[in-house]
Amino acid sequence: MELLGVIGNPISHSLSPVMHNSAFQAIKKTAVYVPMLVQEDNLSQAIQGAKALGFTGINVTVPFKEKVIPFLTQMTDDARIVGSVNTILFQGQEIIGHTTDGAGFQQAMEMEVGINPVGKSFLVLGAGGAARAIAHQLSKHDCQVYLTNRTLDRAQRLASDLEATAIKKPIVIANQQQELAKAVQECQVIINTTSVGMEATKDQSPFPLDLLTQEHQVIDIIYNPAETLLLKTARELGCTVQNGVGMLVWQAVKAWEFWWGITPPVDVMYQALKNSLASQE
Repeated sequence: MELLGVIGNPISHSLSPVMHNSAFQAIKKTAVYVPMLVQEDNLSQAIQGAKALGFTGINVTVPFKEKVIPFLTQMTDDARIVGSVNTILFQGQEIIGHTTDGAGFQQAMEMEVGINPVGKSFLVLGAGGAARAIAHQLSKHDCQVYLTNRTLDRAQRLASDLEATAIKKPIVIANQQQELAKAVQECQVIINTTSVGMEATKDQSPFPLDLLTQEHQVIDIIYNPAETLLLKTARELGCTVQNGVGMLVWQAVKAWEFWWGITPPVDVMYQALKNSLASQE
């Protein structure tokens, strides 16, 4: 029996166990995936404990994606550039950190709404861990990435971090109506990576809604609620829209590929996630 799991705090809300365990059952893989609540003071012990117990790997969620880095022995290039780890592989004495968020985002975007990043311009709202992973993934392609954040210096730091690997230098936009309006005219795709639109802020948008036009494609990585105010407004305008369900599934798929070099039953993971979300409504 292989052991896997996810560490975070809080963790009871995580939908990763239902996704992974459903996939294990579907292909009759002898493995189990468990949620693990970890206190920050015990983070090092938690990672070493998982290694000592023979875990194949673990996922990492909020608030530990950056905090686990000092306890790793290796990092993939993507994880190092992004400065964030959501997947760990235990391999002999090695503890290897990786990020699947960016690749998962791109795969979901291409598979669900048919957006190929090449030649496109993207406005990324936010500069946290998810924004870093997504912006890095996009900047590896021949596309233009615009960055904006409530705190401008965070967006500027992100742009600086990406410059060495970006095909086109990211452009930072002040989070002001006039500046955003100019950027929106250049961008085909708008991506929200902030938490604005979740339950506590469900009547708010991270972006001035009057700047949207029906030509835009709008992605919000929030998956609960399934349709944020931003997505609802964009859909009613006739925009192509996508929520965060696909990214959640495909980052898990990429974790399987990192752990075992195999692709799980994606349709099973989608259905398990949708069933779980529906039961919470």
